[in-house]
Parts: sequence; C-alpha cells; structure tokens
Amino acid sequence: MGNPILDAARPIRQRIDGLLGLARYREYLFFVVVTTMLGAAAARGSFGWDLIRVLFANWLGVAFAFMINDIEDAPDDALNPAKAQRNPVSCSKVSHRLARIATGLMVVFALLVYLSLGLLPFLTGLASIALGFLYSWRPVRLKAIPVADLISHCLMLAGLQFLAAYFTFGPHPGDPWLFPFVFVVTVSLYGELFNELRDFEGDRTAGLRHTASYLGPVLTHRVMMALLAVAVSAAIAAIVVDRLIPSWVLYVLGGAALVLLTRPVLGIRLDRPSAALHEPFQKPLEMAAAFALLVQFLGPWAAARINFALLWTLH
Repeated sequence: MGNPILDAARPIRQRIDGLLGLARYREYLFFVVVTTMLGAAAARGSFGWDLIRVLFANWLGVAFAFMINDIEDAPDDALNPAKAQRNPVSCSKVSHRLARIATGLMVVFALLVYLSLGLLPFLTGLASIALGFLYSWRPVRLKAIPVADLISHCLMLAGLQFLAAYFTFGPHPGDPWLFPFVFVVTVSLYGELFNELRDFEGDRTAGLRHTASYLGPVLTHRVMMALLAVAVSAAIAAIVVDRLIPSWVLYVLGGAALVLLTRPVLGIRLDRPSAALHEPFQKPLEMAAAFALLVQFLGPWAAARINFALLWTLH
C-alpha cells in the first residue's frame, strides 16, 4: 500500500514542478544577470539593495513573458508531441486556471518591485511586461508579425532589462550606455532568429509566420551572423572605448569561459549545420559573462567590508 501522506503530496509537487517548468527559468537566468549588470555598470552603479531589487524585478518580468507565451501557445503545442511535453499547460501538469493565476501574481510582484526603484524603472518594467503580453497574446501576437517579432523580443528580453537597471542608478550626462545597449539587443536578436530557425518546420506546420519564415533559412543565417558581428564589435567598443569592464574582470571572464567551454569544445561535431554548431556554446558563455559581471560588483563591495572589518579590529 502507498503512503497516504506521500500520495496526497504528489499532486502538490506536480503543480510546483509544473509552475517551475512554466517559468522556464533556466533559459534566461544568466542572460538577465548580464543585461541587468551591464545596465548598472553603464550608470556606474554599485552592489546593494537597489541592484538586488532590479535584478529580481527583471527576473520576474522575463518569467512572465515565458509563462504567458506557454499559456497562449498551449493549443498549438498540444499538436506537437515534443512541444506538448515541454509545455506544462499542454501536458496538463498545470491547469490553465492555475497558470493564469501564477502569471498574474508574477506581474503584480514585478511591478511592485519596479515601483520601489523609482518612476523610470517602473515605466521601463511596465513597458517590458506589456510587450511580453502582446508578444504572445493571440489577438495581437507580435511574434507572428515579421520584424515586430524581432523588435518586441529584443526589447522585452534584453533592452528594457538593461534600461531598468540603468535608470535605477542613472541617468547621468556622459554615461557610456550606447555600446552595451547595442550589445544586449543584438545578442537577443541573434537568439530570436536562432530560435525561429531551430523551430522553422514546426512553426510552419502550426501556421506561425515570423521573420525567419519570410527570409528563409539561408538569409536568416546570414542576418544572424551579421548581428553576431555587431554584438562582438559593440562589446569590444564598450570595453576599449568606454572602459566599462575593468581588465581584472576580463581575466575572470576568460577563466570562467575556459572552464565552462571545455566540455562543449570536446563534444563538438563538425558535421552539424553551422547554426547548430553555435548552440552548445551559448549557455556556457552566458554563465561565464554572468559570473564575471557579478564578481565585478561583488568584488569591490566585499573588499570594502573586509577593509572596514580589519580597520575596526585594529582600532
């Protein structure tokens, strides 16, 4: 016989797992750290409660965009066995009603945290959440409108998170915001086209028309490579011209990237399509960049407190 307590707890665990799956936090956890930290760095911000709050708000805002996307896509995903298993609403791990309630709470919490940071971060966060809703909401569905899918994606998942952090600490005259902003936006555009190219056949079967479906696979890949080149150029300009990232942080980034990229490099398969060759490197590079930028903010904060403790002890 089963344990009655465990049997009663199983549906609760299933709902919790389903809600975590609905949030899909693994897909953006590190990238939101990168966009937020770069926005704070552009405004010469420092580690503290403001940075923690804007990072938390950005995580919640992006989580909402992913959650509403799965809710709105549930009928289409149910027709595709692979997507149905990934979508907790389609495979009935989470009821439609519970998913809506959780998504609404995510919006409320995100807006409250944005509001605590000031008017400009609040308006920026509100714009991000509104775009996240319109991107997936079926009566509008920006993701099914060529060009609009790219613009809305790069703003709601990158540009506006950067600006929310930037406005939390700024703006100030002469802030070096342009190059890092271009970097996060073009990386996000590259990611959107990569996803559209990856899901090309499935989206076409579902009748979803986006930018990649109009450009075709060959031209889409060329645009992706051009965006990647712009992103690399913007990153170099932010480092060399704006001196946004100290040299010691670059060493941390290089070390973290070396460790995290070892497995993908060893497992690379040259017979794969060129676009697919990039996929194993994306997440490790995000993780390395997120770690290095966190160290950039936490390092001076920790050093200051250690120095204070030493001086207090000596006196």
